[in-house]
Amino acid sequence: RDKLPQVLDFAFQAAMRELLGRGAGTALLAQTFDGDVLYEGGAPAAVNLPTFLGNHDMGRFSTLIKADRPEISQEELLSRVLLGHAMMMTLRGAPVIYSGDEQGFVGDGGDQLAREDMFPSRTAVYNDNRLIGTQATTADANFDQNHPIYRLIAQMASVRADSAALRCGSQSVLHYEQEPGAFVASRVDEASGERVLLAFNTAAHYVSVNVAVDYDIRWFMELAGGCPARVTAPGSAHFTLPAFGWAVCKIGDKEE
Repeated sequence: RDKLPQVLDFAFQAAMRELLGRGAGTALLAQTFDGDVLYEGGAPAAVNLPTFLGNHDMGRFSTLIKADRPEISQEELLSRVLLGHAMMMTLRGAPVIYSGDEQGFVGDGGDQLAREDMFPSRTAVYNDNRLIGTQATTADANFDQNHPIYRLIAQMASVRADSAALRCGSQSVLHYEQEPGAFVASRVDEASGERVLLAFNTAAHYVSVNVAVDYDIRWFMELAGGCPARVTAPGSAHFTLPAFGWAVCKIGDKEE
């Protein structure tokens, strides 16, 4: 109605919180993507929707997950946040990173409580926060390029930059479940013919799943995570993913 070029994808953000914070099945994410046809321009326009996990108003994704799971360990919180970023960086949409998330910031809430700075802070309500993936606090300078979330985002950004399918390809959901577990999708760039398969595990245990794929697919090249070398049989690929794991796999359709 108002001719805005895009809108922030709050539907994606809400689905990711339900999956990784509240134990929803991966079917919920499939249902969210089914709604892409409702946007102006339909599913092709949804490819460019700005996707995000948290922001300065609603709070950081790590804060939201911790609110949903008050007894969560630091290690599991980091694993869930890493998976959330891996999904956002590769599924359809234009990913938006909130400053400080890549340094493991965990705020106390939304709005002012989510506006920690990466420069050394003198604000007590920030400096008592317990960050993930680091021993630093917000009283320290937080520009650590070795932080695990920073490294993951950098890796996925590089993979995206080299892949037309991940930047602007159409998306098809191939597998989902009614409980935490596997979610599998493919992305295809029609201009180049490049195809990428994405597999994620939202469960706290490993999953093993057979996925129906196009009959012409023969092999996979690992871009990130762990990918099988070949299909199990024509039209079927087997994935084994660790807890909160992922696989980003380039698809090949010719024998080599």
